[in-house]
Amino acid sequence: MIITFAHYKGGTGKTTSCLSIAGWLVRYGKKVLVIDLDPQGNATSGLGVDKKTLDKTMYDVMKHPTKSGLIKGIIVESSIKNLHLAPSNHQLDLINLKAYKNQSDAKIIIKGIEKIKDYYDFILIDTPPVHSHFIINGLAAADKVFVVLDPGIFALEGLSTLKESFGEFFNKLGLKLNIDGALITKVPKRTFFSVFKKNHSLEIKKEVESLIDKKAFLIPYSDDIFETHRVGRPISHLKPSSKVAKSYRTIARNLIEEDRKIKEIENQIKMFGIKK
Repeated sequence: MIITFAHYKGGTGKTTSCLSIAGWLVRYGKKVLVIDLDPQGNATSGLGVDKKTLDKTMYDVMKHPTKSGLIKGIIVESSIKNLHLAPSNHQLDLINLKAYKNQSDAKIIIKGIEKIKDYYDFILIDTPPVHSHFIINGLAAADKVFVVLDPGIFALEGLSTLKESFGEFFNKLGLKLNIDGALITKVPKRTFFSVFKKNHSLEIKKEVESLIDKKAFLIPYSDDIFETHRVGRPISHLKPSSKVAKSYRTIARNLIEEDRKIKEIENQIKMFGIKK
């Protein structure tokens, strides 16, 4: 299963969510690849990889779209067994935006993934907030898209833009945009006094679910997340008993169960020769 994390707005927790879920999937025995499509390379450093030491990165993959096999040569192992990384650094910013005259411009990543996907149970793609070339490629490659946003009301504007603008754009290319869920991160703790106020996070959750017609998950704010960035290990491996870790664990379990059901259906189709 290929999962992309996306949103127009920066600082919503895309990278944290990508790495946290990847960590839990590995803890449940899955082989996972994280593809870092952000020139800031936060997913790369978030897995403890020094961006300055990299010889080849996603820059090489995006620069040579006709050489889809290049992605094999850039993958590195993280310090966590079965959690691999297709890294990125500031070089990726040198890639020019595409005109997108046909589907092939939006399928650079998926063509590369075709060469390696049989090795992994899950491939997770982290996208940047502003570079639409990378967002488009990440969305086009995905079986499932998680929109990641914070509880602020302005995050909904970015969600609407992602759904409407990219949805219309994908239709023109003959592609489908699959927004299958939302993660609302940094949900504040409720205090004694706040129980008498409206729970804005729940209101945002309802609005998001109404907008995408899919389930939204609430992820609590935690100071522990800063520590994961500092030491280069996901919350699943740093503080697995924390509330924020347990929230991501639930999502990972859901993904594993969904993937299991999909594979069961695919096996039945093969067994009985049913045409899709």
